[in-house]
Amino acid sequence: MRLTQAQRDSIISSVREFAGTEADIHVFGSRLDDTRRGGDVDLLLLSPTAIPRLSCAELKMALEERLQLPVDVLTYVSGTEPTPFQAIALAQSQPINTEKAA
Repeated sequence: MRLTQAQRDSIISSVREFAGTEADIHVFGSRLDDTRRGGDVDLLLLSPTAIPRLSCAELKMALEERLQLPVDVLTYVSGTEPTPFQAIALAQSQPINTEKAA
């Protein structure tokens, strides 16, 4: 996963601030491929209840400022039927805290 521990910590604290403590944070997309360079940060937030769109927009803006990277935020309400895009993200995502940064 191409995120430093400082970036992970910033993501986790920002998600807690804007989306609450119940959201599980996963990363998907190009940041999972250690052989690639650049790219945005694709986050998947899994939550037992819907996260308001305004909260997601505020989170995106805060993370882009803090990380100085483009960020996409996708949400999924646990136990519901995923959209095709959510299904892809769910299948390939990894929890943000599964490995320690080098």
